[in-house]
Amino acid sequence: MSGPRLLLVAPPFSGHLNPLIGLATGLRARGMEPRFATGAAKVDLLRGLGFAVEPLLADDPGALERISDTPGPVRSNPVLLLRQLSANLALLPTVRRELDVLVDRDRPDAVLADFTAPVAGLVALDRGIPWLTTMPTPFALETRTGTPSYCGGWGPARHAGHRVRDAAGRAATRATKRTMQRVLASRFAAAGTGVYRADGSEAAYSPQSILGLGMRELELPRDWPDQLELVGPVTATPEPWPEPPVLPPGPLVLVTMGTHLPWVKRDLVERVRVLADSFRGHRFVVSLGDASRAAPHPVAQDGDVHVYSHLPYDDVLPRCAAVVHHGGAGITYSAVRAGVPALVCPQDYDQFDFAARVVAAGAGASVRRLDSPAAVRAMRALLDADRGPLERLSRAAATYDPVGATERAVLRLIARR
Repeated sequence: MSGPRLLLVAPPFSGHLNPLIGLATGLRARGMEPRFATGAAKVDLLRGLGFAVEPLLADDPGALERISDTPGPVRSNPVLLLRQLSANLALLPTVRRELDVLVDRDRPDAVLADFTAPVAGLVALDRGIPWLTTMPTPFALETRTGTPSYCGGWGPARHAGHRVRDAAGRAATRATKRTMQRVLASRFAAAGTGVYRADGSEAAYSPQSILGLGMRELELPRDWPDQLELVGPVTATPEPWPEPPVLPPGPLVLVTMGTHLPWVKRDLVERVRVLADSFRGHRFVVSLGDASRAAPHPVAQDGDVHVYSHLPYDDVLPRCAAVVHHGGAGITYSAVRAGVPALVCPQDYDQFDFAARVVAAGAGASVRRLDSPAAVRAMRALLDADRGPLERLSRAAATYDPVGATERAVLRLIARR
């Protein structure tokens, strides 16, 4: 008898799809039958890993990338956020029709959808199929207490003024979302959803199960929705590596700005060179985040700066004395697992919130620019700092079993049908 059939849905972006691939690999080994629906860019990768996959928006394969790979930072700019949300909503009716056909054909026993793909959950709910939301950034959830996210990277509340700040931020977040729904009312209606349900909960996330792919030890104090379970991070790189990367000798500093936001990388190597000039005893290995061109050898070298198309974080970090990164979920948790201090230079989206959590947990420092005296001072402090907080975080990360927790959540919801 075959195991439960699972449909996993995510956009074709590494920070969203890769954790689902890691979960699917583990669930397949436990007898479940996962298949994917995602953008065309990742179809070949998934088929190479032995997964069945259906491309979404096949008639316009670059549609999702055009929305996410912005020409400049979005941050909290309401006009840019509204434009991006509008573009996303415009795609949802087509995606929903495609998912309707797929779900009716395959009849999965459960749907696991990245938190940026709530349309898959709506399709599941319509058919009485369990829906589980996966969230590499659980702090994106609105809560009744604690520090809100997407406010520029606020740290934990340490006094009454901070608590007033947090309450104002939570109210402003909710008001902003309601305003966006009013402005884009026709597009929300066409997509068959809204920002909030009748009970006030966020409609983008499952009312049945939210799997937070993070750690309580890295989160700021707050309450959480009852259906949330923090199951631990999933950081493995799914792309096959026929040969391990050839790294230079000596103490290393890994530098990455992730796989998105090409505007960040235009002068990245130049900025790293400025930082590297102050640390002549270290080799700076730069990953440009282009897995499609991954190769074991660097594509360029300038003194102590070695530039690679792509590097697998979990493989490289154990050799590193420090890591410089943008505050993405994958690299943040890879550094925590490896016990490597991080110099975080956030650029956009949720990266400022990850930076705040890294600093609050004693796992690193945050700077605005890499080519600055502040970055040099912060890097020196990190290299000399006590590793105790990092070692405790690393041990805590090892206690999580995200695949096992996901399996239990899936089976529990299936049993309730």
